[in-house]
Amino acid sequence: MSHLTCQFIYNSAQRETPLPSSGFAIDLAHQPQSAHQLIKLGFSPRKDLPIVLLTDAAGKLRVVGLRLSPEEAELLVHGRAFAQGELMLYSATWCPECRRVKQRLAEAEIPYAEVDLDTDVRAEALVIEHSGGRRVVPTLKFDDRLYVFNPDPSLLARLLDSAPPVPALDGNPGGS
Repeated sequence: MSHLTCQFIYNSAQRETPLPSSGFAIDLAHQPQSAHQLIKLGFSPRKDLPIVLLTDAAGKLRVVGLRLSPEEAELLVHGRAFAQGELMLYSATWCPECRRVKQRLAEAEIPYAEVDLDTDVRAEALVIEHSGGRRVVPTLKFDDRLYVFNPDPSLLARLLDSAPPVPALDGNPGGS
C-alpha cells in the first residue's frame, strides 16, 4: 500500500478551515451530497468535521481522522499521526495481521486495550460501520478521533513513530 488517496472534508459555512497542502478538498457547503458518505460511515457532518479519509488504490478506507485541527489534518494527509490518547485495538485471535500489530505496539511500548471482534458484536458493528461495510481486523482506534483499518507495515510505522507517547491504560502497557 504505497500510495493513499486523501479526501479532506469540511464545511466552510460552519467555520473557516485552512486546507491541507495535498489531497482532494470537499466543501459540504458547496457539495452537500457528499455528507451521505460520512453518514454511511457513522460520522456526523455537523459534529465530526473536518474529516480526513485515506483510501488505498482499491478504494478501501484505511484511515479516518475526525474533528481535526489544521495542524492535525496536515500531519494526517501525509500519513503522520497527531497527539492521541487511549488506543483500542479491535482484533481476532486467528488474525496474523493482528499479531503483527500487537508485536509492533509491544516493541514501541505503546499501551492499548483490546477487543476481540469474534466475541463482541457491538465492537464488530462499530468496525463494520466506520470502515465502510467491511469487517476489518486489525482496526486501531485512537481516542475516538483516529481510526486505522488493517494498516500495512509502513503506514503503521509512520503513524506510531510520529505520534507522541500515549498515557498508560490502567497501568497495562501491552494490551488487555
